[in-house]
Amino acid sequence: MAAKIYLVVYAIIMLQLSLVPHICQSKPIDSPFGFLNSLEGSTKGQENVDGLHQLKSYLAKFGYLENQVVFENDNLFDEKLEKAIKTYQRNYKLSVTGHLDGATITQMMKPRCGCPDIMNGRNSKRNKDETSIYKNRKSRNGTSLYVLGNTKWPPSKYNLTYKILSKTLVPGTFNMKHLVEESLKQWVEFSPFTFSEGTDGSKTDLVFGVARWNRGDGKPFDGPGGVLALSCFPTGGWSSYDATEKWSDDIDDTKPDQFDLYSVVLHEIGHLLGVAHSKDPTAVMFPTFGFGQKRQKLQPDDVQGIQALYRPN
Repeated sequence: MAAKIYLVVYAIIMLQLSLVPHICQSKPIDSPFGFLNSLEGSTKGQENVDGLHQLKSYLAKFGYLENQVVFENDNLFDEKLEKAIKTYQRNYKLSVTGHLDGATITQMMKPRCGCPDIMNGRNSKRNKDETSIYKNRKSRNGTSLYVLGNTKWPPSKYNLTYKILSKTLVPGTFNMKHLVEESLKQWVEFSPFTFSEGTDGSKTDLVFGVARWNRGDGKPFDGPGGVLALSCFPTGGWSSYDATEKWSDDIDDTKPDQFDLYSVVLHEIGHLLGVAHSKDPTAVMFPTFGFGQKRQKLQPDDVQGIQALYRPN
């Protein structure tokens, strides 16, 4: 009898230990966005809260706050911060509370593209007190698009050249050439563009690279589990991917603990052509990515985005 009780207790302990990693993975403390954990439950009026300055920098990076606001009131949960959080919650279809509830923290901590959700302080939806620079088109499912209205390639540059910087690639890890080629084919189908490959040492319109520290604009990536990639809108032309992430370059076989590089490359090419982030979570241009997640085919929301910029003849 004692032996049976011992075995039952042992089984329960082992089960609990096996669950610990999964619990920790839901909100990893050591991710670049781990500071958000300590902010859950924060509301307007609080000040000198650990992580509040980092939260404001996060929201400024992705277009929800002006940098000046961060510098002036970095330790105060003020009205501007509450407004920024509400805008974020609307964009990600969360309950619009203005405070940092669990669902908002969980969404903010997801690995994502480094391009902002909002450009020049203007969202894709036109507010009554501002003039939007976005074309506010609707997809078939009623989702408003983030489509930049004044950032695109001129008709004289519809034949774009590209190259892949071999010196930035981690040896034996990434088959970027194949992934870029396959991704470009999808965007060609719904746009006026053609693409041709240049040599590593030549000057081209688009440049792809995988970097450990330099993400293309002279600044470092933030480490595993944060910003996965960053690209420049037209006509900048560079697209950089964080080499410290656990990538899969196998289109057909992405493991549950890997990021699907093909999905991210397809997303970043949308930025290179001028399409910004979508609110539709099924769209390639949705900003966040999960381990093992695949978004490998352009959706109606993505197609309408590119065609809002470059209407077919």
